Formats: sequence, structure tokens, C-alpha cells
Amino acid sequence: MSDRAGEWRPGKRPVRNLLLSFLLLGVFILGCTESPVPLLATRHVIFISIDTARADHFGFMGSPDVLTPHLDSLATESIVFTDYMSVVPTTLASHVSLLTGKYPMHHGTPRNGFMVNRDNQMLPELLKAAGYHTVGFAGSFSLDTRFDFAQGFDHYDEDFSVLVGEEGADQNQRPAKAVTDAVIAYLEETGIPENLFLFVHYFDPHLPYAPPAPFDTIYDPQGRRNLRPIGLLKQLGVPLSEPMMRQVQRHTLQYAGEITYADSQIGVLLDYLRSKGVLDQAILVITSDHGECMWEHGEEFDHGFGVYQATIHTICMIRLPGAESGARTIDQLTASIDIMPSVLDYLGLPVPSDVDGEAVDLRQLAEPLPSRVRFSQGSKPWAEVETDPRWTNMLKSRCIRDGSYKLIQTPYLGTEELYNVVEDPAETSDLLLNADPEIEVLSERLRLDLEAWASTADPLPSRFEPSQMEETVQRLKSLGYLR
Repeated sequence: MSDRAGEWRPGKRPVRNLLLSFLLLGVFILGCTESPVPLLATRHVIFISIDTARADHFGFMGSPDVLTPHLDSLATESIVFTDYMSVVPTTLASHVSLLTGKYPMHHGTPRNGFMVNRDNQMLPELLKAAGYHTVGFAGSFSLDTRFDFAQGFDHYDEDFSVLVGEEGADQNQRPAKAVTDAVIAYLEETGIPENLFLFVHYFDPHLPYAPPAPFDTIYDPQGRRNLRPIGLLKQLGVPLSEPMMRQVQRHTLQYAGEITYADSQIGVLLDYLRSKGVLDQAILVITSDHGECMWEHGEEFDHGFGVYQATIHTICMIRLPGAESGARTIDQLTASIDIMPSVLDYLGLPVPSDVDGEAVDLRQLAEPLPSRVRFSQGSKPWAEVETDPRWTNMLKSRCIRDGSYKLIQTPYLGTEELYNVVEDPAETSDLLLNADPEIEVLSERLRLDLEAWASTADPLPSRFEPSQMEETVQRLKSLGYLR
């Protein structure tokens, strides 16, 4: 017989078996030393997102009025980013930026209703490839699977109980308790996996502001706690009638009630995760996709048109396993695009080369972060200004943050503003109105940097998916509201 591989000759079997044994031993050792999850102490990764949550409505961020006891307590165990910026004030685009580390004009999803390009490398995909079981729970239709947002999830729950048009809902959604109940029910049924990536989205602070009892009256002027008006309407000269001012006050109180309600449900979820031993073996990120304008700059309880602090200064805290490094505050500027690379870096996983964000070394926080320049861009108005072939949002409001200064441009209106948001967080004093030579030089530099950033627009292809709109029309017709 020839001595070809795979053929047996007398006297060769013992040698062949010995070689095979060494090969299997090598595979076993390699498998043990190169586990798909490189840091066994970090068994789990948890992302909790609170929709439409202004930074100034949380106790741990300095609010003297709004009750957020569970998040305030968690902040004492966490790294809190006090100057945290959303790169786009709209739900879908912001969450895609959070999970890709890229600006919308690179990941390609400009606003709600558009598709998420599958060429994006999203965090759930990367963690699934590393060995994590990935599960997600959406609070609203904005993050529906039909937009391909759920890339990389092994299980994705979007069982919305409030349909569009009901209770003033502008999209299918579900209350915070329903989200919490769904998460707990799933984990109780399946058990806690060895390595879990859990994404939970709470939609409640979004319109319509309708917190359940007792949160609907907790800030009522006739109730036990009277919330001071938050908007600086009179100072900003917003011309509102007395009836309109009362409506603004009512919305403000109900919005605060929704924040406190969301906090209570997050508390329930955290207590459950703690009781199961998950929390202390997890890196936990709690953040918000954007804030909410309350008439401060003429935007009536909405978001997307402007990039003022009311809608892009949001919250972010990161609790490390065993509450390592908590409590600590990071006062330097960070943005939503920095979170995904920071988490991957902490886990020891490679960061994709095309991310726009920059990792924060969560293990080494003794020194201040290096200075960062960050950008944000609005998502509204829609079709009437989406005419630039380079990028859907090119003509919409945009800003650059460099240190304490923030330059805002709105190309479709031809306007420009400059604020020192550290000294003037409400953006009441436009420095360009009485610019001295130093401000002129500064504004010109920021102007050039902002234009240079905008010129990098190279979005992955996307398209608008109008299916809920079509479903809503059919539903209204069936109810006799349309013919």
C-alpha cells in the first residue's frame, strides 16, 4: 500500500493516534484560552435607553424638582457623563448611532421610518459573534424590526399594546410596565444565559404625556408636590397667552411624571437583575436618545427641528461589574457615538475601523479625557428640505461643540448662532449678536470645522418604509374615519 494520508499500514496506527491526540489536545487548549467572551468577569452587557429624556430632569444631573430615586441611587455606583450629547435628536437614527458608533450621515439612517442598512456593524451583531445571547425589547414602533433595526438579535420583542391613534399616540408603543414585564417574563422562561446582551427601550417620556396613577398627579399644583416651571419662556420672550402658558405648565408637569414613572420601572428591572446575580456581572449603560424642547426656542414639546441643549443634552451613566469605578463623574464632552467603542474596548473586543466615536478607557479614569469635538444634526423638517443629493439632513439644523462653545447653523433658514453652553446652558445669549474680535476668530474656526465635517457625508443607502402609515390609513378607513 502507498503511504498516502488516510490510509493505514501496519505499525502506523499508534503513531497516527498519538498525533491525533496531540491535535485534539491543542484544539482543547486553544478553545479554553480563546473563549468567545474574552472577559469572563463581564458575563453580561445591558443597555437601557429612555426615550425623549432631557438631562435637566434627573436628580443625579442636578434637578431639584423631578424625582428619579432609582437612577439617582444607581449613579452612586456608576460613571456619570455630565456633558453627554446626542448626535441626532430623533429615535431611530439616534439608536443606530448608539449601536454603530457612527454619525447618521455615515450609517445612512436619517430619521424615523427609514431603513437601517445591513452593511452597518451594529453592537448586537458584534456581541453575538463574540458569544453573547442577544435580546432586545422595544418600547415603540420607531425601533420596529421592519426597519432592520434588530440586526444581530437572537430574540426581539415588539409587542405594542397602544396602537397609533389611540390615546393620542403618534406611533405604536407600550408603557414602561409592559416593557419591564416582558423582559422579566422572557428571562424567567428561558433562564439567564451564560453571556447576555440585553437591550431595553422605554418610550414613556415621549408624547403623549400620560403617566399612570399615581404619577399623573405627583407634580400637580394641587397634589403633594408642585414642580416649578422648567422652561425659560418669559426670559426668552416667547409670546404665549395665559391659556397657552397653562397648557405648557400642564405638559411640563405630565412630562416630569413620565420621567418619574420610567425611573420606577427601571428600578423594578434593576432589582430583578440584581436578585438574579446579573447586575454585578454586567457592564450596564443607561442613556437617552434625545431630549425634548419645551417652547424655549419656539419648538412646542417636540424634538428634531433644532439642536439646542434641550434636545441634545441627554443622560448617560455606565455601571461596571461590581460597581467598579463608581461613583465618578466625567465632565468632559462625550457623545452617543462614543458608547459603542467604549463598551467594546472594555470587553477587549476589536472596535470597527469605521466608527466615528472614540472609546473612553473605562478602566483608566484617573486623568481627564482628551478634548473632543463633536457634532449633531437635526432630522426635521422632512421632505420640503430634503433636497441636497449628498445627504437627506444636509440642509437641516446642525452644530459643532468644541470645549464650552457651540456653533449652530440652520442652512435651510440661513441662520447661525453661537453659545457658551457651560456658562449659558439654556442658550439665551447669542454671542454672534455682539461679537468681539476674539469671538469672530473663534466663530470662523468653528464655521470651517463644521463645514469640513458636513462635507464628509457619505451615507449608506437607505429608503423610507411607509408601512405603518399605510396600515394606519387602512385602520382609520375600517373605523369609518376615512373614505
